[in-house]
Amino acid sequence: DLVGKDNGVPVHELLGVKLRDRCPISWWDIDMPPQDWVAEAEESLRRGYTTFKMKARPWRDIIAQTDAVAKVVPADYKFDVAFNGFLLNQAKAEITLQKLDENPNVGMYESPFYLHSDVDGARILRERVRKPIVEHYQDQYLRNDCCDGFVIGGGATDTRRTATLAAAHNKPFWLQLVGAGLTTTYAAHLGSVLSHAQLPYITCHELWEDDLLQEPIEVRDGYMPVPDAPGLGVSVDEEAIAKYRVDPAEPTPKHRYLAQKRILRVYWPGDGKEREWEFTAETHYQQAFYAGNIPGFEQGVDLEVIEDDSSAAFQKRHEALLAQGR
Repeated sequence: DLVGKDNGVPVHELLGVKLRDRCPISWWDIDMPPQDWVAEAEESLRRGYTTFKMKARPWRDIIAQTDAVAKVVPADYKFDVAFNGFLLNQAKAEITLQKLDENPNVGMYESPFYLHSDVDGARILRERVRKPIVEHYQDQYLRNDCCDGFVIGGGATDTRRTATLAAAHNKPFWLQLVGAGLTTTYAAHLGSVLSHAQLPYITCHELWEDDLLQEPIEVRDGYMPVPDAPGLGVSVDEEAIAKYRVDPAEPTPKHRYLAQKRILRVYWPGDGKEREWEFTAETHYQQAFYAGNIPGFEQGVDLEVIEDDSSAAFQKRHEALLAQGR
């Protein structure tokens, strides 16, 4: 930003030759019940988005979630469904992805399983599903041609190197640079000079209460503008900086939340009766699903969060789960 302003040129001129004036950007959300994703999708439409990156998790019914959202969005609105490897392997991934293929709003899949664990299986999966599969960049994925595109992030030098390799193999990608307004604006500058930065970028800036800019980033029809003013071409809102300044020694809301006791119950109807597993922390049930100790992505599966009500029954159950390492 400073170099650009000192030289009177926009950041994109420091990075390369601008190829586009607007860059695609996606809405983002962690896993939620269907009705919450519906509300998020409706808000994204009000703010000009046309794509939604969804975190699919084995303790949620991804078919029910996507079907619910599809009812409130236009036909050209797309879901980018990110599994973070929770489908575990090619065979399990094939079952779920072929079901999702039937939803016309589903656009692509990210990391159905971690492809490096089985590049041959990844090629088979790619042949058996209709929508593109995207993975975080590795050179071996180019050599094995086992996915359709990439997620790319990092510093400017490494990103441009990786983007050049992806372009040489005609693989589109999205930039993943998470932050508020400054980071998102930088992503627009960087993406504007990369020929294959064609998929909707992920910056998560819509999650923040304030993007810390004097003028908000305008998203229209799923695209954000690339500024041509010197530097990043935006001005920081100093009043917002002062308002949101925090003491680094103070616990964050996340730390305060994690310090509270709760029971997390994963359940679904099965064979006429309800099956359930209980845990005391998200890390415990994540490990159980990654290990394949609990069936994932079952029809009707859901997560219930039971907060500490100070009752003796709650304390007894919580202590029993802790004793089991759950």
